[in-house]
Amino acid sequence: MRWAFWFWVAVAALRIGYALIAPSVDPFLRRDPLHGDAAVHDQMAWTLVQEGRLVFVKGLQTAPAYIWLMAGVYAVVGHAPQAVRLVNGVLALVMLWGLWRLAHRWLGERGACWATGLAALHPHLLMISGWLYTENLALPLLVWALERASAERTLRNGLIAGVLLGLLALTRANFLPFLGLVALWWAMAAPRAGQKWNRLPALGMALSGMLVVAPYVGYLYGRYGHFIPVGLGGYTFLWANNPEADGGFRADFLELRMQVGGREVVVREWIASPDPVERDRKAFQLALQWIRENPTDFLRLLWLKTRLSLSAFGLQESGNRALLRALALADGVYWLYLALAHLGLFWGWRSRWREWGLVVVLEAWVWLTIWLYAGGSRPLLPIQPFWLIFFVRAVQEIRKRLLAV
Repeated sequence: MRWAFWFWVAVAALRIGYALIAPSVDPFLRRDPLHGDAAVHDQMAWTLVQEGRLVFVKGLQTAPAYIWLMAGVYAVVGHAPQAVRLVNGVLALVMLWGLWRLAHRWLGERGACWATGLAALHPHLLMISGWLYTENLALPLLVWALERASAERTLRNGLIAGVLLGLLALTRANFLPFLGLVALWWAMAAPRAGQKWNRLPALGMALSGMLVVAPYVGYLYGRYGHFIPVGLGGYTFLWANNPEADGGFRADFLELRMQVGGREVVVREWIASPDPVERDRKAFQLALQWIRENPTDFLRLLWLKTRLSLSAFGLQESGNRALLRALALADGVYWLYLALAHLGLFWGWRSRWREWGLVVVLEAWVWLTIWLYAGGSRPLLPIQPFWLIFFVRAVQEIRKRLLAV
């Protein structure tokens, strides 16, 4: 249909066009086109192209898939971050196409168009395409993995979803356990009436995902002599759980002095080790010791992480807090959106709990990782496309009930 063609032309122009002009319009990128983690990703990708080696600038916490993607772009066109932004825009379209398929299955054609259009305009999902962040690859992989996992439970769909979830784990290491959770849901959720209980697709999903991850895990074992499940999180765990943490990450935490075990320690000295695996382990143990000795402070920190994540613009870096306060008026609108999205989830759950339950598992996992690590709008990005579907579902139900009055 002609309207569908022009709809997708408009969506493509918006997402790809914004990705290319982002350094000129995004206030953060105008100050520094390689804002935040983008500087680390750029350094790793360019070193991989020039020297053929994968360096870990932030310890063993960086999963490699997005770095490989950036390096592939650099190998073809040279050191051009703008070309990566173009690829980000294309990846956004891939994500939106997967979202449209999910929404069409759950909400019908009109609902799918509304959900896709809102996702194209969503500030968080739009802005990230201008930043060289792993979420640009993680989001399409996640959406398409759940698109296959919410379809008919066949071995083929299980294998495809498993491969996509394995690639997702190679993009964001904290999603490796999510592969097991989705496979477990497939194995345990009761089949529809008239269908046999077949756990083979769930097994295929788990095995295909692990086979995707296995070569990189083997590479890390050969390089460091330790079993490393894609990435290690101890360094990041301490980064987000210390006496000065405010819900986000503290950039200078290595210079922090902490009271643990009845004495004052300097973080950098405490975790010092020539072995990066041992250094990560020490950081994890130091954070755990602080949590055990300061449970009240940790509970307060959990609240700060939650509050930061539920802000319309939850900016992690402490230097951005002034801007966050200035944007606080947007929180009321954002909370209304979240309330409607979860109301839509409640209504949709009653008829499609097997499929929508996967998104509930995803949301629970996202919140768990936020409470373990740091809050903000970026850690919530994985659930945002699905919240839009739930929001449209709520609007559809409210409209139907108003018309029935």
